[in-house]
Amino acid sequence: MSQGLVVGIFAGADAAAIQGALAAQAIDVSKVKVLRSASAAAAAGNGSELDFTDVIVDMESNSLSDDMMKGMGVLDDASGTGVPMGRSAPLTSFSSREATQNYLSDLAVPEDEAENFNEAIDAGRAVVAYPDAGSDADKVAAAFRAAGLLNVRTY
Repeated sequence: MSQGLVVGIFAGADAAAIQGALAAQAIDVSKVKVLRSASAAAAAGNGSELDFTDVIVDMESNSLSDDMMKGMGVLDDASGTGVPMGRSAPLTSFSSREATQNYLSDLAVPEDEAENFNEAIDAGRAVVAYPDAGSDADKVAAAFRAAGLLNVRTY
């Protein structure tokens, strides 16, 4: 059951390039929402009338010194790190899967499909959404594909 939401991935995050590609396919850019990382936005600029949501990707490293954190109540200073030790520690103790931030939570994208779009944002690409396509969802999806968007989905 389609609700009229169309979503696709643009190869970059440049506002002018996104607007140009959409306008060339006669897409009403006033109805489009674009999500991209704040770092990609800083590099690409925003000389456009598109509705951008620039999301902040978690920091890749912690620049705070251990001494700065000591006594702050963040970690118990005496408890250690909880790293499994000894020969009996299974390999699964050392593996983890990072949780991806869901930047599309305001859109009706199923959670199992949102991860692909979230990873695109984390990688510096833009996710373009047309939330209210209604019965024209198939036409908007075809125009998105013609504009060069990848992984175009309708919901």
